[in-house]
Amino acid sequence: MKFKTSSYLIILIVVLGLTVCKAPTEKPFDTQLADKLQTALQEAEENPDTKFPGVLLYISSSKLGTWVGAAGLSNIKTDTTMRPDDKFRAGSIMKPFISVVILQLMEEGRFSLEDPMTAVLPESVSSRFSDSEQITVRMLLNHTSGIPDWITGAMIGKITANPQRIWEVDEYLDAAAAQEPYFPPGEGWRYSNTDYSLLGMVIERATGRSWREEVHERIIKPLNLENTRLPEPGDLSISDNHARGYIDMGGELIDFTKIDPSMAGAAGGHALITTTMDLARFLNVVLAGELFQKPGTLDEMLAFVDVPDAVRITRYFTGYGLGIMKFLLPGNIEMFGHAGGTGGFASFIYFLPNQDMTVSGMMSNMESDQYQILSPALEILIPEFASQH
Repeated sequence: MKFKTSSYLIILIVVLGLTVCKAPTEKPFDTQLADKLQTALQEAEENPDTKFPGVLLYISSSKLGTWVGAAGLSNIKTDTTMRPDDKFRAGSIMKPFISVVILQLMEEGRFSLEDPMTAVLPESVSSRFSDSEQITVRMLLNHTSGIPDWITGAMIGKITANPQRIWEVDEYLDAAAAQEPYFPPGEGWRYSNTDYSLLGMVIERATGRSWREEVHERIIKPLNLENTRLPEPGDLSISDNHARGYIDMGGELIDFTKIDPSMAGAAGGHALITTTMDLARFLNVVLAGELFQKPGTLDEMLAFVDVPDAVRITRYFTGYGLGIMKFLLPGNIEMFGHAGGTGGFASFIYFLPNQDMTVSGMMSNMESDQYQILSPALEILIPEFASQH
């Protein structure tokens, strides 16, 4: 698959009060389309079936220009209106960040994708899992390791009972190791946060620095993602322009914004704070291959494993690469990126190559279905999707 590099410049424009500068070649976003998108956001937020108090949506296209919108409330207690540049916790969208660092370290010769866990992790870690000598770095990246997910009903209960608890990675590994493997290494596919908990440890062993430091120095800093950060465990601070995240408990929305960032860590959870605009820039640069030294590295990242119907975690999801999800939408429309869910937030960042379009969004309730805002937007923007959906 080939992605165009010429379309990856993120153009900031003045939309809904968001001040930016405009490149000479940037096409102004059609006002009628903008009105339709804003109406769709408001209708989705007001729909009694959605249950999210606030929503964000970002659209960027070489044909259409750039638009960013918001609807609803960022804080129901203070009745604060959601703003287009509000920050949020992005959950498992952390995974492509981790994947990029792993692939960069592979390019540097620190290890290969075919190295087993026993070569890249200490014996005290790898020995917890059967067949660890057969589980490769690649298998961890694309969820074919067979290692069970540490997120179980019991773990969720502990997290919700004490949101501000600081978690140790060993606790996650113990929860995973106590279960039977999903399948022998390389003989199936199943999403597992444990894979990326382990990859965070691979980064730390290879570099001698925390995975947070490596992600910051290799991605956040060079891409100038000014509104993206990785708070350390114990840091529950949030900025003023930060959306609150909610969970529906017995018909009441409970604020779960201040879950400790150690929850899930390198696998996602509350570890990543960002905006829709920063996520769009990140994904565009990744898929342009600009974070890699060798052209073949992007090909490795986009080598997708077919996802069986029985274990698909969302609609239209057909394949998983190295930290990148693949979707096939109605109208035979391809889409690549990653979804994210954590206490209080549901988010996504996708690129549609045939439309040369990037879409990023957030709903401030983890139980929300991304297609509650994604589908109405794509129906407005893409005739092929509208006719088949």
